[in-house]
Amino acid sequence: MKTRHLIALCTTISAATLILLPAAAAPITERIKQDCQADYQRYCKDYAVGSEALRACMSRSSKKLSNMCVAALVDGGEMSKAEAAKLQKAKKPKRSTHKRSYKSSHKKH
Repeated sequence: MKTRHLIALCTTISAATLILLPAAAAPITERIKQDCQADYQRYCKDYAVGSEALRACMSRSSKKLSNMCVAALVDGGEMSKAEAAKLQKAKKPKRSTHKRSYKSSHKKH
């Protein structure tokens, strides 16, 4: 009797997984395809479009992605606004703390 319940439970879990799996991965939008094409070619061209391997590659390369691609990924639900903001903050060039005046660097000797 316990074996029947276990088999029924496993069958139900397997069926639910197969039904829900395609819903978990959102389809790649046309905007993502267009705005991320250069980034895809540069960093992840070895992976099929829409695959989990590609999503993992783009995630690993997120710090190098163009602003246009990041915006498309946010719009398409592939990246959260918080993740995008964190990336933008990390990409900002740091200001030099070394101050040098124009006059002192161009003195005649």
